[in-house]
Amino acid sequence: MKCMGDVLKVASFGLAFAIPAMAASTVTVNVDEEHQVIRGFGGMVHNQWQGGGGLSEADAKLAFGTGDGQIGLNTLRIPVYASSNDFNKEVQAAKYAKKYAGDDFILYATPWTSPYAGANQHMSSSNYQKYVDHLNNFNDYMKNQGVPLYAISISNEPDWCGEWACWSADEIYNFTKGYADKMRKNGVKVISTESFRYDKNLYNKVLNDANALKNWDILGAHFYASDRRTGDNFFQYSLADQKGVERWMTEHYTESQGSGNYWRTVTNTGDQANANKRDTVNAMDVAYEIHRAMVVGNFNQYTWWYIRRCYGLIMEKDFGNKLQIPQNEIGKISKRGYVMSQFARFVRPGAVRVGATANPEKEVFASAYKSKDGDSVIVVLVNRDYKNSKTVTINVKGADVQSFHVYTTSEAKNAKYEGEVEVKNGSVTITMDPGNTSNKDCIVTLVGVGTPADPVPREPFGGKIAEIPGKIEAEDFDVMGTGKGNITYKDGDTEDHGAESNGGKSYREGGVDIYKSGDNYALGYTQAGEWVEYSVNVKADGDYYVTAHVASGNETSAFELLLDDKELVKSTTVPKTGEDWETYKDLSLGKVTLSKGEHILRLSITSDYANIDWLRFSVNENGDEPDPTSLKTKFQLNNVSETYGVFDVNGVLVGRINAMTKDDVVRMTKNVARQGGIYFVKSLKTAKSYRISVVK
Repeated sequence: MKCMGDVLKVASFGLAFAIPAMAASTVTVNVDEEHQVIRGFGGMVHNQWQGGGGLSEADAKLAFGTGDGQIGLNTLRIPVYASSNDFNKEVQAAKYAKKYAGDDFILYATPWTSPYAGANQHMSSSNYQKYVDHLNNFNDYMKNQGVPLYAISISNEPDWCGEWACWSADEIYNFTKGYADKMRKNGVKVISTESFRYDKNLYNKVLNDANALKNWDILGAHFYASDRRTGDNFFQYSLADQKGVERWMTEHYTESQGSGNYWRTVTNTGDQANANKRDTVNAMDVAYEIHRAMVVGNFNQYTWWYIRRCYGLIMEKDFGNKLQIPQNEIGKISKRGYVMSQFARFVRPGAVRVGATANPEKEVFASAYKSKDGDSVIVVLVNRDYKNSKTVTINVKGADVQSFHVYTTSEAKNAKYEGEVEVKNGSVTITMDPGNTSNKDCIVTLVGVGTPADPVPREPFGGKIAEIPGKIEAEDFDVMGTGKGNITYKDGDTEDHGAESNGGKSYREGGVDIYKSGDNYALGYTQAGEWVEYSVNVKADGDYYVTAHVASGNETSAFELLLDDKELVKSTTVPKTGEDWETYKDLSLGKVTLSKGEHILRLSITSDYANIDWLRFSVNENGDEPDPTSLKTKFQLNNVSETYGVFDVNGVLVGRINAMTKDDVVRMTKNVARQGGIYFVKSLKTAKSYRISVVK
């Protein structure tokens, strides 16, 4: 098999090793070294600029499908037009993309101009709220069309504003701090203004102000002003690393003058920021750029410019016909598309980038990922040396990988499945060799297959299951296990952003953001889609009042509760409690009916940035539970049916009864008591209580 050269077939179902023809460089993969969560890979549709031909259903199937001969995108970027009359232009494209991307689909939008700032214009601050309303109107429109947005950005390319709206660094800061949080309608995330040249000066002021930074969910950037010769410092951003901010590369094409099917050709090149010149067009520049985005820049997502274009992922004729694209190439995946598919098809949303030797030898680059459910390890190898094949030994630590499925894109191959290679003692050696062609550069993706381990059950935090009625500390969610049903939380990344509030020390392992305020801990830095789960034991059937102790510095935070995957408390907005997210107040969540026994309670964030200290389930609306030591010994019954709670000596509710007389109370208490002893019966109407001795 080519680009895996020197490998022998084993029977008809796999591949084994051969002695490599040259010394191997080594890539060490450490699955326990976690970096950023990957959101996926995408492309752009702009029907107004593409003459209405942005994305047909056939294109969407090629672009967003994940099978052989498809690219595997999951993310679609669309414009927010200045006129609401144009809001409908990308609806059908979004529906097609959603159909083929399925549950992994992400739709986000970017405004270029608006009614309040056109080309080469700065927006007056007096129009900021109107601008937010305009963006929210588009947000509502897309939701009503059945293709809701995941995120929306403040503006496209504030530093390339001769053709669209301009924003200075101060304007970006002022808008972000005062208005960006208002863009989170319908739980939509906020993307920063998207600098065309990844100009850090446009982001620094916001990153250095915690209150402003809370109003960004994603830092968006473009890679124009870079090419294959640009140093790694262009992609690096230490301040963003320190702040733990999520980063998306929301637009680029490596160059726009050459065909997307050129593998390695000398021709005129250029892009938005780099002048046309005679240079080498190399399809592997796409692989190298994605590698550097993920490994050097710690980006979570990568979006190409147009999906369908002569220089894009799906071929189209060029409008000037300078390239004379052959008719049989139009509508098919380009070489650049297949190169991108080597990442997009296999590194799926929710995967986590893990440790790997990034540059084991000259012109060889590696990155590694573990899948969302942890059952696969994916390694992507890039050889940019078109003259020499490369032999690479891959050593995997922290995972039981038995074999790798191998896929190759080269000058002669399009994401070709090469078969399966066996991993022995955590190691495998392959030779990257595109075969009998003039160019030996290629990209190889290895998808690991392991032996499933026995599931590890979840455990209550501290070893004690939470009881209802009672208080549940939000930070004390269950300890993670493995296997189906044993995942106990979902967090947007692997970093505990709350550790800074505790002197850099995390309250517990796992990366969930737990914030310390005084002597108390709480869930903090919460984002829509995140959740935590608790094992709970309901002591008795009945109705319970639910209260949450919460804090928020905005008016859009929200969460919901589920019990055994069914809605218990619908999404509830947390009112603004203060400016600093440290003023906590009780929030009533109403009354719920619970059945006796053990359950799984899920706290799910539906809109960003609520701090949640605890949840309380109580028999009484005011939250007070009877204290056995203070119960009265007598009370008068008026032959009127009342509801009573029956409690043991520890104040634990063991049941409810309806009684009219003292005899009724005694008889029914004996029925609900599981054993003899002292019980206390409390009227849920008058709060009067009675002590009863039960003999069994």
